[in-house]
Amino acid sequence: MHGVLFTYAGDRAGHGPHQFDGPYVVIDFQTTGLAPRGADRVIEVALARVEADGTVGEPWSTLINPGRGTGVPFIHKITDADVAEAPTFAQIAPYLLSQLDGAVVVAHNAPFDEEFLAAELDRAGYRDMRMPGLCTLWLAERTMGDLPNRKLPTLARELNIPLTTYVSRDHVVATAAVLKHALAMYGRPLLYGSDVFHWTGGPVLPPRVVNKVRGLRKGDGWMTSLMTKLPVVAGDVPDAAGEAYYELLCAAMEDGQITRDEAQALGTLAGEAGMSRLDVEALNQRFLETMREAAFADDVLTATELRELTRAAKALGVPDYFDDLTPTNTKVPRHPTLGEVRVDPSEEDSGPTEAASASRGARRCGNCGEVGHYRPTCPSLATSENLGSG
Repeated sequence: MHGVLFTYAGDRAGHGPHQFDGPYVVIDFQTTGLAPRGADRVIEVALARVEADGTVGEPWSTLINPGRGTGVPFIHKITDADVAEAPTFAQIAPYLLSQLDGAVVVAHNAPFDEEFLAAELDRAGYRDMRMPGLCTLWLAERTMGDLPNRKLPTLARELNIPLTTYVSRDHVVATAAVLKHALAMYGRPLLYGSDVFHWTGGPVLPPRVVNKVRGLRKGDGWMTSLMTKLPVVAGDVPDAAGEAYYELLCAAMEDGQITRDEAQALGTLAGEAGMSRLDVEALNQRFLETMREAAFADDVLTATELRELTRAAKALGVPDYFDDLTPTNTKVPRHPTLGEVRVDPSEEDSGPTEAASASRGARRCGNCGEVGHYRPTCPSLATSENLGSG
């Protein structure tokens, strides 16, 4: 079957001369409506690459500014305000096409996404392209016929994959799982009527993204859930946005934990600022390192301080962050006849505290990540300040 952009997979000899076993790129769009060649536009895009060996890469996603209203928000939960600072489709098109290089394009109910992809590419000036396409709805109908239907939520439940309705990032994760499962069950070569698409525009840096964090689940923790909703790769984040996130995090962590509402607020800020998972991890680590510095300000780590550090690390999704630390030994030795004997604290055996450890959690700088100093004395920060003052 030939669509406006894709030549779809089949298993008959006359279906096409091309056979591919991967890689695949799973795509999903949220749109303002159902008319791609009319007034409706894409307002969210997500993709995930699946290698020939079945390895699923990290999803990439962003909201899209359609240049018009977002349609009916109660369906996709995306408002006009959400996309106000988002990139246009034309701005992300080069990166999107570079990711489709050499791959079969996959979607669930693929003709819907194909029509919107073709229309948006046409508006952005990219025309007359063909690429192999695979619809996981079609594939599931041939391999998972014992289910009541082959809708993505049904398939996700069958495969125990969490899925948030109308969230493109979650959809590509679920579709990638369906793809792997269904291909294994199908067990026969698939043929396509066109060769893979090749991007000839050269290297493309990831564009600035804007995401709306939706569908948080407590699971292993609110922060862990938040992280799964953010892309691993994103563009530059303004310093002001990073500081705003850090201030909000400090306020949220005053009681040593993250609630759902606090995680949602942090996620909203991170998404709107175009932060990646690595950006948020770095800011969370900065907070933990500040806590570490405060705890060791007197060169003594009490059991209470260690509990507070561990509690904070758990709330931020890294429960083993301070595993190398142990409380400073402050036990007072007893003489058999004289009773308690006070000694100079500098002469006590402090045990394997942070100064004695060179592992990941030991006296690690919150700026550069190196062992041996804290953020306030980081050489790279001092260098930056000197350059700035010149």
